[in-house]
Amino acid sequence: MRDMRHPIILALVFLMLGVLMAGNVSGQESPPWNPDANGDGCVTTSDLVSLLSVFGLCSDWGSVDCPDSLEFTCSDPVDFDNYAYETVLIGSQCWFAENLRTTVYANGDVIPAGLTDAEWDSTFTTTLDATAVYGEGISECFDSSPSIDACDEGQSLAEYGRLYNRYAVADARGLCPSGWHVPTDEEWMVLEMELGMSESEANSTGWRGTDEGTQLKSTSGWDNNGNGPDDFGFSALPGGDRSSLDGDFNNAGNWGWWWSSSPAGGNGWFRRLFKSNPAIFRGVITSGGGFSVRCLWDGE
Repeated sequence: MRDMRHPIILALVFLMLGVLMAGNVSGQESPPWNPDANGDGCVTTSDLVSLLSVFGLCSDWGSVDCPDSLEFTCSDPVDFDNYAYETVLIGSQCWFAENLRTTVYANGDVIPAGLTDAEWDSTFTTTLDATAVYGEGISECFDSSPSIDACDEGQSLAEYGRLYNRYAVADARGLCPSGWHVPTDEEWMVLEMELGMSESEANSTGWRGTDEGTQLKSTSGWDNNGNGPDDFGFSALPGGDRSSLDGDFNNAGNWGWWWSSSPAGGNGWFRRLFKSNPAIFRGVITSGGGFSVRCLWDGE
């Protein structure tokens, strides 16, 4: 459910009042919908629920037309799984301005979490979807963060969000809230070209471009002063990864890894930033690794 729920409910309350007033101005016409739906002589919450069933919640964009005043505007926060995500417009794309941290899919199903090292390692062969918080449990944990104790799962969750393997990214239930999705490899390229990367560079692999990676980096949190100016509000942080080989947590403070939704055989395309490299790395990696995720809006 999007962050539009509360504004929509308030708007519909005013709509209900307008319907009541319209029906009572002259007493000559009945309103198009009976605001006292249950006929108890009072207009209460149960009547509002009936109103919502008639007019819809505008919860599935594209299937329900919403008044212009109720439509999402990029920079509005988005509520999902009890957390409000900041959003940012970069060129024509609306991105989450922070990493995903959901423990459920868009339909409410729980994503497998709390896996031991051996269980995480087994997802590579069992293709089990999974999520983790950097530093959780008894896994080997490496920390180069200059600003937090990244091996403290509470601090790393607050700073970095969660890590997901690509089986979770590829799950048809959707990691992102309704109306949002994990960006494809091509959509990452659109972002990179908006930052100044050429099309030929964007389509190549390895480290590409000039300072596009630096432009995306947050203004703090990177080891050895590897911070960026965060020119576009993307606020990329070095959230590290969870290894697909042994379940260890690696590289917090040094590296940031983000999945695309595009497959490459049994693997997946990803992006990577490094503290001392201003460019953006594009490559293919095994689906069992745990990386960060950003969500991209479906809308135009």
